[in-house]
Amino acid sequence: MSDSNEEIDGNQILAESLKSQGVEYVFGIVGIPVIELSIAMQQAGLQYVGMRNEQAACYAAQAIGYLTSKPAVCLVVSGPGLLHVYGGMANAKVNCWPLLVIGGSCPEDHEGLGGFQECRQVELSQPYCKYSARPPTVQLIPQHVEQAVRASTYGRPGACYLDFPANLLTARIERGSISNPLPCPPPPVLWPAPPLIKQAVAAIKKSARPLVIVGKGAAYARSEAAIRRLVENTRLPVLATPMGKGVVSDSSPHSVASARTLALQRADTVILLGARLNWMLHFGRPPRFDRDVFVIQVDLCAEELHNSVTAGVAIQA
Repeated sequence: MSDSNEEIDGNQILAESLKSQGVEYVFGIVGIPVIELSIAMQQAGLQYVGMRNEQAACYAAQAIGYLTSKPAVCLVVSGPGLLHVYGGMANAKVNCWPLLVIGGSCPEDHEGLGGFQECRQVELSQPYCKYSARPPTVQLIPQHVEQAVRASTYGRPGACYLDFPANLLTARIERGSISNPLPCPPPPVLWPAPPLIKQAVAAIKKSARPLVIVGKGAAYARSEAAIRRLVENTRLPVLATPMGKGVVSDSSPHSVASARTLALQRADTVILLGARLNWMLHFGRPPRFDRDVFVIQVDLCAEELHNSVTAGVAIQA
């Protein structure tokens, strides 16, 4: 059992906080001021993978996030180290993959004086992530870690950034003075409104040429079993987007992957399951889609509903 009077530093607090929030993997390039942090992470039981390039580290971390539905950490140094990951952070945000970027920064009393690789990192990161912050005190590190992990996985997943100046990582406090939140629970499951389900079923029954389109959201939700049952029981034709492949096999007798263009053009009702009507699906508009196509849209993100084309039935789930 931990001694509440034991003195520990910010490196250990941060590493233990990540572990308690379920983070398992760290990809990074170490240097000032995060060398000791990388050691503390390994001592806390996190699996650290040393990389040769920050951008590669960022892409590796978000790939793990997509595969496990939990954020992995991309650990970088200040200034150019962080600047190199913004391409990866933007990719995680657009693709909706959980990711936690942790960047070291110069000591706070060096800011404005030309500190080592000084950079306004919290502000610069904001356009590329859901949450960007610097804990104001050592005691509040666990609280900000929990908030970043939660933000990266709840709703539409994405990247988050936490900034740690050197003085925050080396500051020592008694363990008993730390504010430790409970581990972040899994994201809540949205239950669709029964009247909307009835409307969707009625529209499918009326349809002469229905088409199920399976997207990345369905794959991320691990909904393979449910969607396969739907397709097999109803014999609805199904088409997967590139990131939706594998939810229903292309070798399924119900797959129309080999006739993608014809299937899209002739469908009179489209059932979107976690698929966005973006450029990949030609925005759901003619000439790739029928002008009068009826859209049934199922998506986790309310802001995505009715985007590009107004859905006949829109279900947030």
